[in-house]
Amino acid sequence: LYMAIVICTVCYVGKAEWFSSMEQITDLLRHENTMLPALQRFVDAKRKQLAQLQELVYLTIYRKASVSINKEEYISHPINQYHLIKRFANDWTQIAALLQTFNKTSKFINIISAIFKKAKTLFPKDEDMKGGTEGILRVQITYNLNASDLVEGNIAGKYSFLNLSTDDCYRIGKTALRGGLFGRCVEWIELALQRFEEGKSTFTKRNATEYLDICEFAQTNYKSTVLLRLVKMKPRNRIRFTRTIKWKLLFKRLTFSRHARVQTQEVVDDETFFKLCRGEQTLTKKKQHKKLRCYLSTNMGNPKLLIRPVKVEELSKSPDIVQFHDVLSDTVINEIKKLAKPQLFRAIHAGSDDTDLQKAPYRITKLAWLLDDDGPEVAKITERISDITGLTLNTSEEIQVANYGVGGEYPPHFDIPTTDEERDDLKSQDGERIATFLIYLSDVEVGGRTAFVNAGVSAKPIKGSAVFWYNVFPSGEPDLRTYHGACPVAFGNKWAGNKWIREAGEMFRRKCELDRYADSKILNVRLVYRNRA
Repeated sequence: LYMAIVICTVCYVGKAEWFSSMEQITDLLRHENTMLPALQRFVDAKRKQLAQLQELVYLTIYRKASVSINKEEYISHPINQYHLIKRFANDWTQIAALLQTFNKTSKFINIISAIFKKAKTLFPKDEDMKGGTEGILRVQITYNLNASDLVEGNIAGKYSFLNLSTDDCYRIGKTALRGGLFGRCVEWIELALQRFEEGKSTFTKRNATEYLDICEFAQTNYKSTVLLRLVKMKPRNRIRFTRTIKWKLLFKRLTFSRHARVQTQEVVDDETFFKLCRGEQTLTKKKQHKKLRCYLSTNMGNPKLLIRPVKVEELSKSPDIVQFHDVLSDTVINEIKKLAKPQLFRAIHAGSDDTDLQKAPYRITKLAWLLDDDGPEVAKITERISDITGLTLNTSEEIQVANYGVGGEYPPHFDIPTTDEERDDLKSQDGERIATFLIYLSDVEVGGRTAFVNAGVSAKPIKGSAVFWYNVFPSGEPDLRTYHGACPVAFGNKWAGNKWIREAGEMFRRKCELDRYADSKILNVRLVYRNRA
């Protein structure tokens, strides 16, 4: 702006004849002395902006380098996923801001700016950064990983392209504190302090130490942390201590997540869930393991299965849970993904008043629902499930396709309502979800299992396979042993499809037993093939 004023002034004065007056010639020299420094400042500012832009471009090119090598492998790693989100939330946002400072009359700048303006609405935001750090923590907790390994990008021997920075450690530590994961908070903040370099971090050592105080206080007790620090503290640091005390008072008023609570039944269930996610056998699993078998089934002579029987792997006898292998071909799976991708939306649930739909923070996944009319491959899946299970599927739900995010999980839950009031609401509809047919649409190298907490078993996600179980006893009573959850994805891109089969229309296929709590015997009802494979 200053340059424009100076130039306009010179142009205005220039209407006179410069040669006719020594005073005006003197003015020329004065204007030149004014304009040159201004022009130099303008050039220096633009050079600085270009240097900043060039640095960001080089940095982004470096961070992106591994994507072109193997895109699928890159996005399979939670640390890479986090870096990609951060790259758009930080680097690309800075690039867009710098471009706005350049000459708007440039056709190139206008084109680039228009592209950025349109794309910026899709850029990850602070909420996505928070989700990324929470995903890393979920993977760490579930699979018992050390923060020092995660900093190096090491998850079960799978390494990310970039390590986590000091700022990343600090950010993850703060996220752990907000979630009540005090031990993890200490671990991450200590790493941030160890790697801290003055002037190179976005946080101060003072702030990090205060967060460490809070986490240690919560993890142990007041005397062993805060008072001991007070004794060792120099007088000039008492102000910082007073500020820390305010944090302590705030902490006492906070209500933390399930991980912050003392040992309760829910925490015990969490530990069982984590063990199953890691593929460890529980006592229940060990006792029944010898009775489990693998075999082929024609579903009592179904003509469609005579030439190519379905492969059955028993996972549990109490309740009956089986995993069918080679249920879907790659061609069908690819078509299902293709149909689902444009429709994916964040998992939601009913609000407290049962009217407003809200994002489900506990379910880190996006969903799509596919009707049989959406494509011939979708209809074929419904027919295939009917052939394998022997159920009609006349009142089954649409196929729900799910794609999991960073450390994506779905905590343990039931697929059916467990209270009489909720169950009564279904009587006017098609009844309860008596059975679940869960199809794995991708392989997952590390994590992503389906863990049945009360049954003590877990299923490994194998592309093309499906897990099947009944959610209710033949009498219609809920089977609480089917309490299950989707384990966090530690490495891989998990796709899954759910087909829930409703009660109406299955009364002649799945009849009541004399005993109200008689077990649901999948293999004795419609899947009998007595010869072992």
